[in-house]
Amino acid sequence: MRRAIIPLSVLAAAAVCVLAIAGSAGAAARAPRIVCPVSSAPIVPCCPVPTQPAAGSSSDVQPLCCPPTASSPTACCVGATTPCCVNASAPCCTSTCCPPGGCCPTPCTPGSLTIASAPNPSTAGRKVVISGALVGNPVSGAQVVLWGRLAGHSSFQKMAQSTTDSSGRYTFALPRGAVMTDQAWYVASNGVHSATLQQHVDALVGLSSSTHAATVGQPVRLRGHLTPAHAGETVLIEQRRGGTWGVIARAKLSRTSSYAISHRFSHPGTVGLRAVLPGDTRNDLSVSSTFTLTVKP
Repeated sequence: MRRAIIPLSVLAAAAVCVLAIAGSAGAAARAPRIVCPVSSAPIVPCCPVPTQPAAGSSSDVQPLCCPPTASSPTACCVGATTPCCVNASAPCCTSTCCPPGGCCPTPCTPGSLTIASAPNPSTAGRKVVISGALVGNPVSGAQVVLWGRLAGHSSFQKMAQSTTDSSGRYTFALPRGAVMTDQAWYVASNGVHSATLQQHVDALVGLSSSTHAATVGQPVRLRGHLTPAHAGETVLIEQRRGGTWGVIARAKLSRTSSYAISHRFSHPGTVGLRAVLPGDTRNDLSVSSTFTLTVKP
């Protein structure tokens, strides 16, 4: 007859587990105690369990035993409230990335950071809000640092810092006047970086005239100012003809980023005009509001 040979260590572990759930009948209630069999780690690793048993359960709590696998040893991982067995080479997850009351069978990933801005494109001087979230591991109260690089510059500078809310979200509200030119942004938190976001900014282009009505051949004074300053650059004055715009004049910006020109219109009618700053390294192509002029015969 063949006899099964069972290691004494396993028998001892099983015996202790049985003792953990056995109790004398009618015994008085007592504080729960955790009984974990002690044996060599490769054979019966054991996890602790919650010290508060469920209502109606025995005061003696049986531990969770993690049997070894063929490929790698197991270890005990206690998550938010429930223990579980994991690969011994993988660190236990924290409750910030485990399901509520659960335990992760795989290690936490560092997560990732999202970033967005509104509005984008924006107009020079307008308030801009940058927001995003720490996803994958949405930690509350994590410090998030905003880094920015102005157009034409080679390095990023620290601009502001904030903290995540209970959902892992963050917000930076850049006040009026803070964003004047194109720039790049990214955020960082605990060694995790977001993608780089390109913020496009239109210059504020003005166009006005001393009159809203003129006669054919009469000189009309057109003037305006640009913010931020673009001294020495050229502004295009365009007229709408049907569904298209055509250049009718060019004006060079002064040291104060202003311009003024005179123009005569040869045909009567209602004329739509606008000033255009071609895009450069600091601002995108920027257009003024449409100015309407009535030209009489």
